[in-house]
This record gives sequence, structure tokens and C-alpha cells, in this order.
Amino acid sequence: VGGEWIGPGQNAIAALIDELGIGAFDHYYEGDTTYDIEGRISRGLLPDVSFSEAVDFSKVAWQLDRLAKQVPVGEPWRMQDASTLDQTTLGNWLREHASTSFTPSVFRLISRAVWSGYPERISLLWVLHYLRSAGGLLPVILNDGGAQDQRIEGGSQVISERMASDLGDRVLLGRPVLRVEDQASTRVRVVTAAETFTADRVIVAMAPADIARIEFAPALPKPRQDLVSGWARIPRLPLVKAAMLYERPFWRAEGLNGAMQSDRSPIQLVFDNSPEDASMGVLSCFLSVVECPHLADRKLREEGLKEELARYFGQKALDATGYVEKDWAADPWSTGCITPLTPGVLTAAGEHLRKPTGRIFWAGTESAKRWCGYMDGAISAGARAASEAHASLKG
Repeated sequence: VGGEWIGPGQNAIAALIDELGIGAFDHYYEGDTTYDIEGRISRGLLPDVSFSEAVDFSKVAWQLDRLAKQVPVGEPWRMQDASTLDQTTLGNWLREHASTSFTPSVFRLISRAVWSGYPERISLLWVLHYLRSAGGLLPVILNDGGAQDQRIEGGSQVISERMASDLGDRVLLGRPVLRVEDQASTRVRVVTAAETFTADRVIVAMAPADIARIEFAPALPKPRQDLVSGWARIPRLPLVKAAMLYERPFWRAEGLNGAMQSDRSPIQLVFDNSPEDASMGVLSCFLSVVECPHLADRKLREEGLKEELARYFGQKALDATGYVEKDWAADPWSTGCITPLTPGVLTAAGEHLRKPTGRIFWAGTESAKRWCGYMDGAISAGARAASEAHASLKG
């Protein structure tokens, strides 16, 4: 019920699972995808659109990609006109460049699903940086052959479990960090609810918004504080990832691949998350409870999702055998699983994304130069921060 997909070009995670002896398998995409865009439900490789709508979306997507290619990799604040682009929202840019309502509707779906925020609230420069880090718009939005191309055998948690097993009792759980003290006269002190640890160097590997939960002494420099508050203050769409379980993936026999995308439904995205051997059927759903308050209660959500899935996959979707979900907004140690960025922050403080603060080093997927926002970015960012910390110890 967390991150699970990997795709071509994600070399950091590919190398890690190979090192750990973990396999991956192709996600199931045979058959038609279901689309519900602007109230029009269609099935196929692409949504049912008019010629003018298809041309408009292609034009705008090309223009966005062309801009993204101009972003210096990992350093969007160095881009020409960076300040103007950072003060512009994706929504404002779309209004200036789209000539049909279809294009903004699709990008609204993309924005909600990929950045967990509305286009009207997200920095255009952040979007361009994100796309640049992934190699363009297509790798981000494509399923087959894109960022959602493969799944990890046993689930992505196997990576953490395998690494933790190798580290043994050095991995400590259930100790949320409350305070980090980096006083020059002593080693760095890390205060948790249970005990206090000391270290020569500390790596913070978490979403910038979540860093606001930790007290630092001395206080973090203002640019670093601006990064934290910039991610924390944007109203994101808290996601619930839910899995509806069935005896078998019945939709496959009907020529469907289990994928659904909508700009109107409480469910933004659906994927066929069945096991590789299809021994049972699983439809994974992404939804925001903010947008569907009638589904705020877990039981109501389960029943509501069944009814919604029946709209797209038929009455058999009502015959679920089980239900599993993760409400990321309700997680006490996470403000959400995806992090959009408000306008103005990248150009004001972006240079401090990876800049150490004393003996504190910063990781987290948001700081990655490649595949920012993905598991691959988290791994490469962690390796970079570890290398920096190690180099500083050697003097």
C-alpha cells in the first residue's frame, strides 16, 4: 500500500534489487484501459477524444516537455527565467497554452495523481524539474514502458526487510526522532521519545514537509526552513491507497487490463495489482478523502469504492472478498506519500536541498537529481548523502 513500481532508466533501484537478489516482473497491461475524462467513459489504448482535443493535448505536452529539457538537471533554479517559471503555477500556464477544456482536465488528473495537488497550486518550475529528472512527461505518465512498468517480487517492502536483515540489531524501530542537537562542542545528539543517541554525522532522509516535526538546535538556516515550510504549507490531497480483493482478476477475461484513470471519480487511478500468477484478483485504487467526504469513514469507503469500481468494471466488482487500505494522511509520521511544492520556493531556497547543515546531511527523494519523487530517487539521494557524510569524516 506504498510505493511499488519501477521502470526503465531507474538504475539506482535496479542495481539495488540486483545486489539484494530480488526479482521484478512486468505489470499486467494486456487489454484496454478505462478512461473517465470530463464525464466521458471510454475504453482503449487512449481515451475517446476528438481530433482537435488530441492535437491540443499533444501540442501542450510537447511544449511542456520542451521547457523541461531546458532545466539544468537537479538545479532548476539555474534555468533561464527560473524566477518567472517558479512564480507561475501549472494551472496558469495551462490556461495560457491549452485551447480545449480536455487538456486541462487531463493535466488535472495527472497533477492529482503524480503531485497530489491541484495545478493551480503547484509551481511550474517544480513540475519542469520533476519531468526533467524522469526524462520527460511520457516516462511519468506511461504505464507499460514507463515509471509503472514493473513490480518487485514479494512487494517493495522486501527491499527494506532484506537490507534491515543484513544490518541486524543496528536497525532501531519505534523511536521517532523529536530533536537533533548539533553543538560544536559535542557529537551530534539525536533525541527520541525513548532514548538519546550520539553520532559524528546524521543523515535526515524524509520528505521536507515532515522535517517540521523535528526540533533542531541550533535552528536550521532560513533557506532550509523555507524548504520545509514551502512543502508543508501547500494544501496537498491526502491519498488513500486501497486494494479491493477478488477470487480472480475477472476483468482480464473481458479484455480489460484493470487500469482506470479519471478526472471526476473519487478514484483517481486504478491498477490491476494481482499477483504474477493471477491466483487472485486485486484492484489497487488511489483516492483523496478531501475530494470525497462521503467516503471519509473506512467502512463507507469500502462500500463506496465497490460501487464506483462497478461503474467501470461491471457488477462483478461488487463481489469483493476482502479490502485493505492505507490512509497516508492519518499516518502519525507522514504528512502524505506525495509532495507537491508551492510557487517561489525553488528559486528562493532550492540550492539548499542537498547542502549539508553543519554535521547534518540531507537525503529523501525530493532531493534527487534523477527520478525525483520515486523510490529510485530516494535510493540515489541516500547514496549521495552517505557519500558526503563519509567524505566529511575523512576530512
